[in-house]
Amino acid sequence: MKRFIPPVAILLPLFFFGACGPSKNPVVNASAASPAARTPTITASPNPVTIGEGRGTTTITWNTGDGTTGRVYVSEDGAPETLFTEGPTGSAPAPWIKPGKTFEFRLYAGTEHAKVLAKTQVTCRE
Repeated sequence: MKRFIPPVAILLPLFFFGACGPSKNPVVNASAASPAARTPTITASPNPVTIGEGRGTTTITWNTGDGTTGRVYVSEDGAPETLFTEGPTGSAPAPWIKPGKTFEFRLYAGTEHAKVLAKTQVTCRE
C-alpha cells in the first residue's frame, strides 16, 4: 500500500520557512551610497539671466553632498568675495544680476572659507 502525504504537510513548512527567511529589503548603509550622491553641487537657474532694463534674478541651489554645513560666497567680476548664504543644502534668489557683469558663486566646505567644493558663473543677456 502506498503512503499518501497530504499537500498541506509539504506546503505549510515551505511557507513558514519562506516567511522567516532573510529580509528581501535590507537597510542600505548611507555611507555605501553611490559617489554621485555625495558630490557637492552648485547651480544657477536661469543662467544666463535674461533682463530688459535694470537687474535680473537667478536662483542659486547648492548641496554639500554630505550633510555638513557649507557657505556660498559670490564675487562680481573678480572682486573680493562676499558671503551669500550658508547651510548644507538649499536655494536662494540673487535678484541683483546686472548686464555686462559676471558673478561667480563658490560653495565652500564648513565655515573656514578655505576649501572650494563647487562653483558656477552667472552672466546675463539683455
